[in-house]
Amino acid sequence: MTRAFTWTSFLFLLHLSHSGHAQLIPGVEQLAREPTWQRLLHYEADGSSPSGLRSAIHSPEFFLDTAGGMTSPEAELRATLQAMRAETGADPDRHAQCRFPARRQWLADRLGAAAGWRQLRCPKYEEWTRSSSVESISIVLATGYLGNPASFYGHTLLKFNSRRDGVQTALEDVSVNFGAIVTDNDDPVTYLAKSLTGGYEAGFSHIKYYFHNHNYGENELRDLWEYRLDLEPTEVERVVAHAWEVLGQRYNYYFFIRNCAFRMAEVVQVVDGVDFIPRNWPYVIPQALVQTMGEARNPRGRALVAETIYHPSRQSRFYARYENLDKSSADFFRRAAMHPELVESQEFNTYSLGARQAILDTLIDYYQFTADGQARAQGKVHPGYARALAKRYSLPPGQQQLTGSAPPSPHLARPPSWLQAGWQHSQVTGNALLVKIRPAYYDALDGVSGQVAYSSLTMAETHLELRSDGLKLRRFDLLAVENIAVGLTGLPGDRGSAWKTRVGVERVRLDCADCMVARMQGDLGTARKVSPGLVAAAYVGGALQNNRIGQGPGFIRASAELIYRSEHKLAMKLGHERRRPIGSDVQPYGVSSAEIRYAIDARSDLRLRHDRDVTSATSFSYGLYW
Repeated sequence: MTRAFTWTSFLFLLHLSHSGHAQLIPGVEQLAREPTWQRLLHYEADGSSPSGLRSAIHSPEFFLDTAGGMTSPEAELRATLQAMRAETGADPDRHAQCRFPARRQWLADRLGAAAGWRQLRCPKYEEWTRSSSVESISIVLATGYLGNPASFYGHTLLKFNSRRDGVQTALEDVSVNFGAIVTDNDDPVTYLAKSLTGGYEAGFSHIKYYFHNHNYGENELRDLWEYRLDLEPTEVERVVAHAWEVLGQRYNYYFFIRNCAFRMAEVVQVVDGVDFIPRNWPYVIPQALVQTMGEARNPRGRALVAETIYHPSRQSRFYARYENLDKSSADFFRRAAMHPELVESQEFNTYSLGARQAILDTLIDYYQFTADGQARAQGKVHPGYARALAKRYSLPPGQQQLTGSAPPSPHLARPPSWLQAGWQHSQVTGNALLVKIRPAYYDALDGVSGQVAYSSLTMAETHLELRSDGLKLRRFDLLAVENIAVGLTGLPGDRGSAWKTRVGVERVRLDCADCMVARMQGDLGTARKVSPGLVAAAYVGGALQNNRIGQGPGFIRASAELIYRSEHKLAMKLGHERRRPIGSDVQPYGVSSAEIRYAIDARSDLRLRHDRDVTSATSFSYGLYW
């Protein structure tokens, strides 16, 4: 007891300020209770722990008190203070100061001269930070990608923006990523099941930013949104230092909560006074994170986000260039895409210099957009690409001025959850109150920037009816995805594709109000942009279901949709399908739907919907986004 009291008294209760006066400072117990220390160790509430806390990190090497550091902030603090003062061995990079530079920085700030250690040089850490050349930090959002369940809701990563030395570009900046450690043979269903229940380990990794830029923007055709944060140099240093500390450490991964968005925010929140993890949603997804971040403040009361930068994908760049061509240039581009030799023709030379530059730039983007990923990796290029590139180099430099190419930033979009209430009339059940709850995410009529246009992604969407005979379930979608990749030009490689899948419970048909079936559906098709705002899609597919009222175990179908979205507040969707039941005597029949949405503002809308098979139902409702 006496030695512990002396240690605390002389090394933690007093230190000399720069003015020479003694000043009271916190003791070990008080320091261990400070939020920043607990954030540095990633402690979370845990009723089974003696301290009521347990670190989210379960790698033993992250703790200097190997016996109790995972659950005891005080024990880990004492071990850290002792390790910071330890003698330097043959390898300074193995010293606690070099392994945990954020802990070192925070403790030095809090203890001042009483810290009692000489700061070491850390070669590996200095190399990683380019000798502390990081000037600012960005959180980068890669928009949603429906080709992989892990990326349905988008992805976030950290980017460390270094001072430019005249050679280095932003693509060479260090980026830090967090993700689940997934085995190669896990299918999408297995992935979802394990990621929802914490079945995967996860961790931080680092790589040059150009890898993510190429993977997301060039291969997966996902737009990137960079949010540069307004932080002071010492705050930037602490975030970078803490990112170094957590590299390679193991966490449990939870798809909707303890995911990339949550963990990225945690790393930034080691800065005192910064807090933007979403608290009012039952989940933490990238869109919710950037919206909260857009409203957050830095420790000086200014907006946390200093600058928003849009990095369009390969597809977005190509489409923006194509839509900026005039009619004559667009016609020539389409012919030249099929016949590359036309760029050497006399006809091409009749166009103005600006038009020729724009046509060639669009051709270059087209060949890059449609190139096979494997061919790109092997360095193979389309002959037309080489010809267009050589012709472009023969012209003077010039940049096409694109109009309307940058969409609104995702952090300004509507919230991701939706509650709808309204009135419904059915020829079978009469009048009823309608309630729909969609925890996440969007449909074809209300998708916003950062989401796949004209597509839909929902989970746990629930439709309820309050009828005269009580509250009834009309439909429950465990998962519903409709992915429409619009073909803008109709050229090879850009003719459009579409697919959709849905798993859930719904009425087998509208004319049987209480005949619920479990149904798994899937369709493949094609899609095309008919005119500005108007997309057409056609599918073939079917469904499997449990047999109710003689409808059979499933059906096959052909279907078509028209989706219209104006630049303002109106959107509508028309659909019709022809179903042929299998294993049943029921004759083929049609199913139609029509829905109109009017956006009142960013947080509310009105919808009118009509459904028909052998009978019909109409609803009018008000929706609130939250």
